[in-house]
Order: sequence, then structure tokens, then C-alpha cells
Amino acid sequence: MLKNPNQKIIKRMAWNNLKRNARKTITLLFAVVLASFLIFTIFTVGNSYFKLQKIQNIRMSGAEFDAILYGVTDEQRQLCEENPNITLTGTAGSCGWVEKTDKDSTPNVGLIWADDAYWTQMMAPVREKLEGTYPTAFNEIMVTKKALKECGYETLKVGDTFSMSYGTYDGIQTGNFKISGIWDGYGPKKIFYVSKEFYDKSGWKLSQAASGRYFIDFKQKFMTTKEQNAFIESMNLGKQQNVFFIAGLGNSFSLLVGLIGLVVVTCLCAYLLIYNILHLSVSGKVRYYGLLQTVGMTQKQIKQMLQKQMLIIGFIGIIVGCLIGVFVSFSLIPIVVKSLGIKKNYVDSIMVCFHPTVLLATILLVGFTIFSASRKPVKMATAVSPIEALGYRSASKLKKTKRAGKSKVINRLCLEQLVKDKKRTTVVLLSLAASLSVYLCIVTMLDSQAARTIVSNNMDADIEIKNDTATKEHKKDRKDILDESIVTSIKDLDGVSEVHPVVFAEITVPWEPDFSDMWMKEFYEKWLTVPYSQEKEEYQNHPENFGSSLIGIDEQEFDFLNENLEQPINKEEFLSGKTCIIYRNGLDLSNSDLIGSKVTCALHSDKQVTQTFTIGGVTDESYYTAILGYPPTIITSDQVVKNFANESITLKIGVKYTKEYDRNIEKEILKLLEANGKEKDLSWDSKIEEADEIKNAQGYMPQIGMGIVLILAFIGSMNYINTCVVNVQNRMTEFSIMESIGMTPRQLLLMLIKEGILYAEGAWMVTLTVGLGVTYVIYQSMNYRKVPFSIPLLAILIAVFTSFLVCIVVPAVTWMILEKNGSLVQRIKEIE
Repeated sequence: MLKNPNQKIIKRMAWNNLKRNARKTITLLFAVVLASFLIFTIFTVGNSYFKLQKIQNIRMSGAEFDAILYGVTDEQRQLCEENPNITLTGTAGSCGWVEKTDKDSTPNVGLIWADDAYWTQMMAPVREKLEGTYPTAFNEIMVTKKALKECGYETLKVGDTFSMSYGTYDGIQTGNFKISGIWDGYGPKKIFYVSKEFYDKSGWKLSQAASGRYFIDFKQKFMTTKEQNAFIESMNLGKQQNVFFIAGLGNSFSLLVGLIGLVVVTCLCAYLLIYNILHLSVSGKVRYYGLLQTVGMTQKQIKQMLQKQMLIIGFIGIIVGCLIGVFVSFSLIPIVVKSLGIKKNYVDSIMVCFHPTVLLATILLVGFTIFSASRKPVKMATAVSPIEALGYRSASKLKKTKRAGKSKVINRLCLEQLVKDKKRTTVVLLSLAASLSVYLCIVTMLDSQAARTIVSNNMDADIEIKNDTATKEHKKDRKDILDESIVTSIKDLDGVSEVHPVVFAEITVPWEPDFSDMWMKEFYEKWLTVPYSQEKEEYQNHPENFGSSLIGIDEQEFDFLNENLEQPINKEEFLSGKTCIIYRNGLDLSNSDLIGSKVTCALHSDKQVTQTFTIGGVTDESYYTAILGYPPTIITSDQVVKNFANESITLKIGVKYTKEYDRNIEKEILKLLEANGKEKDLSWDSKIEEADEIKNAQGYMPQIGMGIVLILAFIGSMNYINTCVVNVQNRMTEFSIMESIGMTPRQLLLMLIKEGILYAEGAWMVTLTVGLGVTYVIYQSMNYRKVPFSIPLLAILIAVFTSFLVCIVVPAVTWMILEKNGSLVQRIKEIE
């Protein structure tokens, strides 16, 4: 047999085959276009996402840095300045707070000094407006409108002066200050920036962890946990010092892995679709390829013909996919960036730019996917000899006759059909399961990062209202603003389901040789520069100079707190006042060091009134704190506190609405507080306000995520639809024979519906086992907000309904269309 080496004929045949099988060609082209588009977009959007994430971290942190060191020595500063991986460092010093002004007795404003590097370089990206100059004289301050409003001076301008009482290391002082500048932007705004002279006279030192803040900006874009730990170890930290890395730098590597995983799943979906289409196409045309060999075409030429077909499809698909990706990336991402509220001159620096690496990676990945998916079908087409091809039928082979069991005939036929061609069944199930798994993963991630999920107050309260006077240093300045009448008024509002007050009394913890001595020694080592030995005698003789807090919570609050303890405690003993919970306050004391110890407290105003508790549990939740003194904060039942201290006051209340995020009821509560006339001495944390801020920051990110989900779901659905249509076509002879021996059209339709249900059930079995496991791993690797893992039930129910609907409708509709083609003889002729 002579070989025909005419390459032009092979090219023409490749084009003709693509044209003749237009439906399959379009399906293949769609698969390649979608894969190219997704991979190109994922890489491009991913690159922009990392930049956006950095901007968001800058906004939340108030400056551009990667890590912050609490307290810094000269040796540590030198280590950082000599480190080639550190590009910039800045320093700030917390040196006090505003105690009161003529306009407001409870302003929540801090005093901070910032060096030139931190103020002019690190904070530059977050400032939108700047009027005036940074303070240089002792009595000059740099302010924000928000901080001025907090102090009651929102109308003041640059050059104006006002008087305020302020606290520093050396105590409470009063002075007149001139506003040297006003700024606005992102980050903490309830701050007055002071001069270097003011900081030096405040009594604080940068080496103290309570004051010094050393900001570090690394050259690296990603830092693994191992690299972070190595840096921390190299700094030789003291007991009081800590290094904290911002979330973006610490989790960028995990996010990168997540994006790569998304690319892999995209390639897998495209691979399964291309493989499935080619496998079914080659299986149905084995006789055709065999006949080509009888007229002189070699196996190599058949292989070249099929490869040219895939080369044409790949070439066109990659170009079209990348062009769509360019359009979407360049038109959509700027909208997302602007929706985040980032100022224009900073947006311009992170606009999407074309990068050759992205295009090259897309071509290589899609090309490899096409090559891998087509390799086996091409090999199958060239492996059949002309003689075998002449006797080939596309119907599946029957391995052996089986006796009918007691099960229903239709059910048995459905199961047999699934196991006849295990490869085809496996490919379809994997494709469906891959799409469903990606859907599960992304909707879970989107739900976890939704504004309503991220925002969560204590006990998931809708609003927390705090009495700002309760933590005043002097007892005479404290007022029981949130008294019983206000609490009752809020409870009686229609739309309020729960109100949980937290009561507070100032106490002392007398010295004793076991627990309190151990606690104070550790507290001094952790937080103070003065050694405990110097003040131990004063603590022994005058414990009233070392105040602390006794916190009282109700039964529901206890249940919530107890669930989150490492070692839950007995409820009855807690409510009766036998046991208590203490706040650890960041000390390096384990549960075993504390639990079981006895702690005695006395009223700060009358040390003769005492009560002793057994420490049953330890918490690190700062919600249950008031005045953070040197001795421990003790948490017990609210009734115990009220019985122990007649002058206890309500520190805060947590309010839950009947309908979560009910804006109307929140307006009523705020009106009630304003009507009371003490709103200046109250502050609140609202889930609605926080959710609105996060939602605005997210922009169109959720919609983009769902768009990716829908595209991947479309690829998986195409795979199933294509397989199902070809499968029904190939079995029309079988169906016609079944009809001829008595099976009704209704029974045939029922059989196909049940087969579709089995496919859907199999895909969901894989999704809810393997897919759910992968989702959990990816979720935890990217969960830097520490949001509890949960699956959005409604989204999953929609996916279940849709997938079952597709798996049922497609084979049924296909059969109903083909069944109308004529009689048994005509159908057989059509198939042949």
C-alpha cells in the first residue's frame, strides 16, 4: 500500500471535518475560549487583586507597612536598617489621651507622635487632604475633623486654639493647644498628632511596648509563616515586645495558592470537556478512519489531521479568549477599583497593565490542556485497522448475559447503562463534580467575606451601646447613664428581641502569697518597666492604689462566653458566685496556672467588704473589661455584682433586633438615646454601619466571583449536555428495539430521567465528599479574618435544584426530539 504524502489534502480534510461537524467544533471552540478567557482573567485580576488588597490593608492600617513592632530598642532599629530586605521603617509613639474638654467630658481621642518617615512617606497613601504643617512646638497639634468633633470643637480651623485636659505617663494635665494642621483620609482618625517635644516630655519611651510603634515595610511581596517567624526570632524580642504582620503579607501566599488552584480547576474542566467530545467523536467515526487507511492514508497522517484540527481550534480559541479577557480586565477592574473609594491619584498607579507573562502562561496552559485532552482520542483513532473498522459498531459491548433479578427492570437498565462505559461515566461525573465543587468553594468564600458575615459584635448583637463615663479614672466622674429606665425603654421597643446589660464595679485585689503575688509579678514583667520588687510593699499595704474591675454578666451572656472557653465551667456555681472567670490580659500564664486558684476582691471604696471566688475559667475576650488595672479583671454573675456593690453601674448593653440589620429599629434606639440628653457620654458599635462600610469597600468583587462560578458551571453543563446528546443518539437503535418488544415511550422517558438523576446524585456525592474537603482546606488557607466555616444553604439548594433539573431535562428533551424522526427502520438508517 502506497503512502499519500499530500499535506495540503490533510489540511483540507481537517478544515472540512471541522465544518461538517459544526456543533462539536463550536462546542470545542467554546471550551478553549472559556478556558483561555478564565485563565487570562484570573491571572490579570489576581495580580490586580493583590495590589488592591495591599491598598485595603493600607487603608485599614492607616499607613503603608508590612509589620509593626511594639517597643523598639536601638539595637533592633539598627538590625532593621541594615537588613537588605527592609525598604523603609517609621516610628510613632503613643503618649497619652484627651481626658476632657470644655465641650465634652468623655472624648475618645489619643495622642501620638510620628517621625518624618512615618508621617511623610508611610502615611502619604492614606491622606486625601492636608492643610497646614506637622507640629514642631510643644503646644501644637495636627488634627482631623472627626477628632475635633469628638472633643466638641468641629468648627475650629488651622491656627485656632482650644484648651483640653490630657493624660500622659506622668498623670493628668491641662493646656492650651494650637491647631497647626488638619488632615483627612483613611485609617484611625480619632487621633491628635503631637510634636517630638511633647512626646519627650510625656514620660514615655519608644523602647516601652505600651508606647513605641516601629513600622516595617519589606521588599518581599509574599512572606510565608516560616519567613515571618525567622524574622521575629532574629529581632531578639523582650518579654513585653511583639511583632504583628498585617493580614495581606501573611496571607498573600495562601491567596496565591488559591488562585493557582482556581486555574487548575479551570484547566481540568476544559480538559474533561475536550477529551469527552473528542472521545465520543472518534468512537463514532472509527469506521471512517479505517476506510481512510484503505485508500492510502497512513496512521501518521490521520494523527496529523486530528492534530491540525485541534491546532486550528486552539489557535482561534486562545486568541478570542485572551481578547475577551483583555476587554473584561481593562474595562471591569478600573470600575472595581473606583468602587472601593480609593482616591484617583492612587488608583492610577495600580490600573491594569498588560504583561507578556500572563499571555505566555495562558497560551502554555491552554495548549498543554488541549494536547493532553486530545492525546488519547487521537491515539484511539489511529490504532484501529481497516478490517476492525469495517466490523465496528459504536454501541457498547455486552460483556455477558445476566439473569434478571428481582429489582425493577428500569432501575436495572439505568445502572447497567452507567457501568457499560465506565470511562464516559467517570468523565461526566468528574466534570459535573468539578464544576459543582468550584461553585461550592467560591460561594462559601463569597459568603464568608460578605459584609454581614464579617461584621460580628459580641453575642452577634446588632448594636453595642457603651457608657463612656464608666471607665473614668475618678469615681466622681462616673455616671450611671445606662440606668434601668433606659434599658427597659429599649427592651420595650417593638423590634428588639434581646437586651444584655454588662454591669461593673471598681474593686481591689488584696495581696496574698499565692495567686495575686504570682499575677502581679507576671504583669510587671509583661507590661511595665518598673520591677515588681520596687512596688510590692506598696501593693501589700495599700491595695486600694491598684484598682481593677468586677464585671457582671447575665445568664445568656454566660452561656455564650462559656461556649468559647477552652475549659467550660459549671453554670450553677458561676451564677451563685462560687466560681468566676478572669481576663488573662495578654499575660504568659496558662490555664493550669490560674484555674483552681482562689481570688479575693474587695470594694475599692470599702476594703472591708470582700468576696472570694474560685477561678473556674480564663478568657482572652476584651469585651468583658472596664478599667484595666494591674490586678486581674474578675467576671461573675450580674446578680453577684449587684449584691456585692450597691454602687455598681451599667458599663454597656448589647441589643439584638427581632429582624437582623433592621435600620428602622436602630433609628428608634438612637432617637431614644438622644432624647435622654446624654448622647455625648455614650458611644456605640453598629453592625449596620460596619456592614455598610465593608460593602462599599468590596465593590463588585462578589459579582466577579459569581461570574467565574457561572462560567465554570457552564463548562461543566456543556460537558454533560454534549455527552448526553451523543449518548442518546448512539442508543436510538437500542431504544427502538426496546419499543419493538413492548417498552412504552413513557417507560423509555422514565429510564432516561432516572439515568440523569443517577448522574446528578453521583456528582453531588463526589462534591460533598472530595469537593467539600478541598473547599475546607482552601477556605482555611485564605481565611485571614478567622470567620467560622459554614456553607450557604440557600446557594447550595439552588445548585442542587439546577443540576438535577439539567440532568433530567437534557436526556429527556433529546430523546423526545430524536424519537420524532420516524419508524424503527428509519431511525436505524439515520444512526448508521
